[in-house]
Amino acid sequence: MPEALQHIINEMTPWLSQYGYLLLFIAIAVEGFGIPAPGQSLLIVASLNSTTGDMSLALVITVAALAALTGNSVGYFLGRRFGHLLRDKGWIKPNLEAKLHNSIDRYGITALVISRFIEGLKQFMFIGCGLAEMPLKPFIIGNILATSLWVCLFGLGPVLIRNEIAPALAFYHQHEYSTWMIVSLQLSLLLLYCLHMRRKNR
Repeated sequence: MPEALQHIINEMTPWLSQYGYLLLFIAIAVEGFGIPAPGQSLLIVASLNSTTGDMSLALVITVAALAALTGNSVGYFLGRRFGHLLRDKGWIKPNLEAKLHNSIDRYGITALVISRFIEGLKQFMFIGCGLAEMPLKPFIIGNILATSLWVCLFGLGPVLIRNEIAPALAFYHQHEYSTWMIVSLQLSLLLLYCLHMRRKNR
């Protein structure tokens, strides 16, 4: 196991042992409304701990998914309802807001999905969806899709590839943007195809 990952495991395991699923839920949820937290690292460690019987993988996945869905939804409604206050207090910088608006207006659900996997952006994109007044239905679809992919990658992934996790993480961090651009493009094409077939069958 790589030294960096082993260090993260050593650092986080005592916290998970003491606070368990509650800590996992809080750390993941608060990221959805702008508070940086080690939610992703905790999810990886919790997933790996499940292989030794210290935690339940089913509960880890369930808690992580519920936390992400909840936190992202809170971020969306904060942005939609209190966006003006966030701007007035300077918590959302004008240049960041402009970038979020541009991404959401141009790419919609695709931007939302990609942001879930990019540190720094994932803490603000869901608030940005609210600020940009993204319609609720596309937000819900994007939120479910982003959460499902994220939980599968960082919740199930470490268990499935624990012996190959070092090169996998290295590849992901090296090609983070391009990887998710390709994945999101494929998912968007699949969604368009499904919509086309649905209209055709009416």
